[in-house]
Amino acid sequence: MYRKVPFIEQMEDSECGIACIAMVLGYYGTFVSLHEIRERYGISRGGSSLLQLINISSGYNLISKAFKTDFEQLLNLPLPAIAHWEEKHFIVIERIGKRSVTIVDPSFGRKKISREEAQGLYSGFVLCLAPGESLEPRKTKSKWSFFLTIALKQPKWLLYILGVSLALQSFGLIAPKLTAYTTDHLLLNSSQDKASIIAVALLSLFIFFELFSMLRGWLLAKLQSAMDLLMMETFIGKLFRLPYSFFESRTGGELLFRTNANVYIRQILSNRMVSIIIDFILLISYAVLMFTSSVSLGSMVIGVGIGIFSILIVTTMVTQQFASREITEQSKTQSFLAECIYGITDIKLLGAENHLFGTWGRLFRNQLRTTQKRNIWISLLDSFSTGIQFILPLLLLWAGSGAVIQGDMTLGGLLGFNALAAAFMIPIVSLGSAYTQLLSVGSYLQRMQDVVEAKPEQEGGEAVTSLQGRIEMNNVSYRYSPFSSDVLCNVNLEIEPGEKVAIVGPSGSGKSTLIKLLLGLYRCTEGEIRYDGRLIDELELSSLRRCIGSVLQDTRLFQRTVEENVRMLDEHIPLERVVEASMMANIHDEIMKLPLGYASVVSENGTSLSGGQRQRLLLARALVNRPQVLLLDEATSALDNLTQAEIDRALSVMKCTRLVVAHRLSTVINADRIIVMSEGRIVETGTHQQLLAKKGLYYQLYMSEEEKEHELAI
Repeated sequence: MYRKVPFIEQMEDSECGIACIAMVLGYYGTFVSLHEIRERYGISRGGSSLLQLINISSGYNLISKAFKTDFEQLLNLPLPAIAHWEEKHFIVIERIGKRSVTIVDPSFGRKKISREEAQGLYSGFVLCLAPGESLEPRKTKSKWSFFLTIALKQPKWLLYILGVSLALQSFGLIAPKLTAYTTDHLLLNSSQDKASIIAVALLSLFIFFELFSMLRGWLLAKLQSAMDLLMMETFIGKLFRLPYSFFESRTGGELLFRTNANVYIRQILSNRMVSIIIDFILLISYAVLMFTSSVSLGSMVIGVGIGIFSILIVTTMVTQQFASREITEQSKTQSFLAECIYGITDIKLLGAENHLFGTWGRLFRNQLRTTQKRNIWISLLDSFSTGIQFILPLLLLWAGSGAVIQGDMTLGGLLGFNALAAAFMIPIVSLGSAYTQLLSVGSYLQRMQDVVEAKPEQEGGEAVTSLQGRIEMNNVSYRYSPFSSDVLCNVNLEIEPGEKVAIVGPSGSGKSTLIKLLLGLYRCTEGEIRYDGRLIDELELSSLRRCIGSVLQDTRLFQRTVEENVRMLDEHIPLERVVEASMMANIHDEIMKLPLGYASVVSENGTSLSGGQRQRLLLARALVNRPQVLLLDEATSALDNLTQAEIDRALSVMKCTRLVVAHRLSTVINADRIIVMSEGRIVETGTHQQLLAKKGLYYQLYMSEEEKEHELAI
């Protein structure tokens, strides 16, 4: 029997390559998480090339070699191997048979397809991998540790629920005995002497059963609420502390899907953790009672139960594949819909509603087909177990009739045994269902681990309460991943307190990246950044950013009031400061014209405001904390020259350090110094007049802008 490649699901479309590397490593006994590979190699949203996969595999001590070959020649290559699929995807070829090919696709799992279909999907490139001598075995990490830790932090509620559940299930042990007693002493003897006693017993049994059921429901609700609070606080708290690059490489819809998955996981854990323990206890109790009543009948029932449980366990692999595919399709549909909602303005402008509706429809139909297949499969399994449970009482009556006729068992004893056998089958089916659910939860847990295992943006650091405004960049270089070229290369820059510095240059020259480095959103690949002589890596980033007023190109407004948008829910900032910042941003008068002034609600992303109003409101947010440093990336691009000049005069009064990125050069003419960038390097530095006199890149940019404005004027 050949070894199987462990399935590791990709979290994003771009991660198929590294997921294949992780699966091959797992095949050779070295289990590496996708998160670790991402952290080490910084995979971009664009995915991985074959050359990058070779470098990654070499980093994990795998011997790799890529081939361009036709499908038939794959028979002569060692497997498993990573193949390029459908011209856009990577999969692992696990086995090639005479008629079929077994592949492990990181998007949905193991699949067997015909050789003809595989030949059509194969793109012609394959990466063969073998373990190097220094490849060290690594055990896989449990996906359950985080959530079990949270569940076990509620020992009081778990013990209460366990105790009440045991008391509740004990009624299941009483019912068969009561059935046998009623049949033998009331029905067969035709005696009414004990009828009132049995009636009282039945009524008491019902009352206690209802009371314990309600108590268990109340305790379960308490446990779920406690787990919800702790789980969501832990998860969201961890999510908010992750670095900016984490959110850049994942869609908002996918992250929302993972957040919502907490509820499903909690429901399974809180219900199933206790029920699994109780089911095992009940199975043992029922088995002992059945053997006590009849060894032959007890053996038959237990044999049937083992058969049902074995079938449920054996078929769970198929169930897990259906569950993984369903979750993947749900995630794709939700991510696409979230992107459409966020980008509805562009969709309307392009008139692409019908096209995108069709795309969503295809995704949703794929999701429904997968869900339908899973439901049909589950219903087939359920019908099988239900059929066994249906026929078992009749089978026992037939099998036990001989014992009753021979006098080895009373009729009441047989009916009581029948009730006991029916009760025995319930935890058998429950355990099989629990196992299936726990496997389906595994797909959710893998997505949750992506957040839980990710390293936070920062741990520790010196808190920053104020800044003088001196900024230094010494030999700073930055690239997004080890495989990409430098976005910034050997940048040296010193900015004095109170100085206004403008950064200009062609698109893609690294201006926005430089600002994000100064904010600590990106970390330098090489070099260092200092604020007032202190290394940025040694400062607490959240407190540093509070001392910096910043507006980036992708800064957004929230669906809150104007006042809340300016002070960003900080209750310590009074309305007077909000008004002051709004006046400096030249937006106060327009706010007062709104129906409720500062209490007016801004629509999501500020779509109810003009572009210039949005920019000025964001600028007010940057100014409300009276920062010592201002970092503005195209923060006033939608403003006219007059408004821009008024804002510039107001900011000059603050005497804070300003670093301004601008494409419109007329807005930075009065800067103390202008930095000109090209291809990630600083190529010119000086005042407006000095740079014009050099007749270099700045001169070309400025003259080009002057020509465009002249043409527009004509």
